[in-house]
Amino acid sequence: MKQALPKEHHYIPQFYLNKFSNDSIGGNRKRIYVLDKLSKQKNIKLLPIKTVAFQKNLYTYKTRFGKKETLEDMFSIIEGVAAEIIRKIEKQKELNTQDRSNFSLFLSLLWIRVPYAKDEFEKSTKELYEALARKSVAITPNKYLKDFFKKRGKTFTDKEIEDLKDFAINKERSRLNVIVPQEHWIKMMLSLSIDISPALEITDWEFRIAEKPFAFITSDNPFLLVPGRKMHPFEGLGLLTPDAKKIVPITSNICLIMHEPKKEPITVYRSADKAFYNKINHWVMKHSARFVYSADKGKVEKMIKLKSELLKPKPRILTISG
Repeated sequence: MKQALPKEHHYIPQFYLNKFSNDSIGGNRKRIYVLDKLSKQKNIKLLPIKTVAFQKNLYTYKTRFGKKETLEDMFSIIEGVAAEIIRKIEKQKELNTQDRSNFSLFLSLLWIRVPYAKDEFEKSTKELYEALARKSVAITPNKYLKDFFKKRGKTFTDKEIEDLKDFAINKERSRLNVIVPQEHWIKMMLSLSIDISPALEITDWEFRIAEKPFAFITSDNPFLLVPGRKMHPFEGLGLLTPDAKKIVPITSNICLIMHEPKKEPITVYRSADKAFYNKINHWVMKHSARFVYSADKGKVEKMIKLKSELLKPKPRILTISG
């Protein structure tokens, strides 16, 4: 009998979230504190890791032959390799070229496999196709439109054609429903992860290690792209934006900062003081789409009490890969 495809797809790997749990329970029963920024009460719940950070059929797609498949097996292999590398990082060992390559792929997927990235991709795609469709109508000569309808047995006056064009162009009069196929996003995600990975691999890697247990938190959008200067609202922010930092909490006491690209990138381990991990946690919560994960309930409670603006939805920033 053919085995059914898994339906619950974890967009944040369970092994990764385990690194942010202080639960003494072993195996797949570990729990983690979860803040839902969209909930009315803003309660912080202790939940089993296997029940959080997943969506049904998030990575399910149909092949060109109509067969249903998922990316779960592929992700499992990548995550297994990443788990081994994180164990090396926890021991502050040197990472070789292959380690960097493998971990860069894991990090790039951690950035673009999450629901927030999917939503942003679909939103941008819909906006683009709508703009192209309306522009196409706007630049079409009236004569072509009249001939188009005439061949189909309908006759319109010039005034009626103008009204039809205005209806198609004017967002206040018409609404276009653009559907982005799941397969389109899957293809983009895989392609982009391969393109992004080398750009991460050639940067200097700085692992900041906190002596305090459970210093760092993480979220449903853990890859942070932080500008090194104030950005114009319409300015693009990308991996190669000068001075932009790529930041990812790796465990509850280790955070990775990726700096500028280098011909011979290095890996260093440095300590992280309270001011540093407080700043990182501020960014993590601010840029979370909805959920924040932590081993320390009190830390999250204190953050939202002192800065309630962190509960606002993640700001939308134009993000590009180059």
